[in-house]
Amino acid sequence: MSRIITYHKGSVIVLLFLGWFISSIDRMFINIAIVPIGKELNLDPASLGIVLSIFYFGYTLMQIPGGWLADRYGSKMAIIVSILVFSLFAGLSGIAWSLTSLLVIRFIFGLGEGAFPGAATKLMSENTPPDKRSRTQSVLLVAITLGGFVASFGGAFFTTQIGWRNAYVYLSILGVVIALLYFVFLRSNQVGSRDSQQQEEKVSFSFLMRSPSMWKIIVALFGMYTAMWGLNSWVPSYLVNVRNINVLDAGIYTSFPQIAGMIGFLAGGWLVDKVLVNRERVMIIWGNLIAAICIYAMFTVESLAMTVTFQILAAFFFQLVYMGILAVPLKLLSSKIMGSAFGMMNTGANLASFITPAVMGALIQQFDGSYEVAFYYLISGNLLSLVMGLLLGNARKELVPTKAEIKSL
Repeated sequence: MSRIITYHKGSVIVLLFLGWFISSIDRMFINIAIVPIGKELNLDPASLGIVLSIFYFGYTLMQIPGGWLADRYGSKMAIIVSILVFSLFAGLSGIAWSLTSLLVIRFIFGLGEGAFPGAATKLMSENTPPDKRSRTQSVLLVAITLGGFVASFGGAFFTTQIGWRNAYVYLSILGVVIALLYFVFLRSNQVGSRDSQQQEEKVSFSFLMRSPSMWKIIVALFGMYTAMWGLNSWVPSYLVNVRNINVLDAGIYTSFPQIAGMIGFLAGGWLVDKVLVNRERVMIIWGNLIAAICIYAMFTVESLAMTVTFQILAAFFFQLVYMGILAVPLKLLSSKIMGSAFGMMNTGANLASFITPAVMGALIQQFDGSYEVAFYYLISGNLLSLVMGLLLGNARKELVPTKAEIKSL
């Protein structure tokens, strides 16, 4: 029996890794494709910013409903439907003929993908004891940065070889294949030790909504994602327009921070489980501060090599911050409510992902193509996240209900 459970858990981790991987490629390929899309459709910086942002409007709107649906109807079905929908609209992105059509497609694309994170995190928590969830999630989230690497490096190559439209069609096919793997190989929603399941207390969605620490976590993620996603979405254009390099080279350079992000995820998961147990705020505070310094250095140094180096360092510390923030709810909350909880957290994160590209595009256009003010906007995100880290001292009391509160739920 133990071998069956171990095999099942291993297959769950592999499938989740593939799901995070394809969702990341689909989501981040636009950061490379946006350059030829802008030229082909004759879009100005403000319009490009809206194209980059509209996906995250749909993605953000679906975070809490997607997590709730996974809690209510099961993570397996929520994941399969999510992958099928976002894969279909990835393919449809390749036939967009105007700004309006592209915006509609990418909005629904975002709705489809928005259900995945909460459902995937719920499935992981159902099959992992609380004290190992941070490390397990850090391994899975490596797939995000690996997908970002492939989207940057491979995306630049395929865009120049077969065009951005055909690249989206191939991504669609790959997503359908992965959805079929989930359908065939994922047999049940939960296999775990009875003891660990019994230790999890019932927590309601309304309790999470009333928790001050939950809102601090959401705002901390909003600030960190403002900085991180601003760099992810606009640095390729910055390198092409300001540093005067071509699209392929920009894709290569922006793939390096993805590797640093992978290392940051793994290091962060290990640190919060082994070294900084109950001291996650240390990573949140110092990680945000160092990342802010790196962003400032990126646009003030003259050397292209130093700009890329500071972006690599910022990417590493972004993921340390992320794992520090994520560790608290992963360790304290029940798998029964994890879909909704992660949906709430991702709402804050992806609200920033929706707002930031559009704000940066408007700032760049307002200041005649200068990126300086836009980069200062990103630094303000890191500082906001840092402040929330300072205020998270009572998280363990505010996220775990008392016996009286449990009885009332």
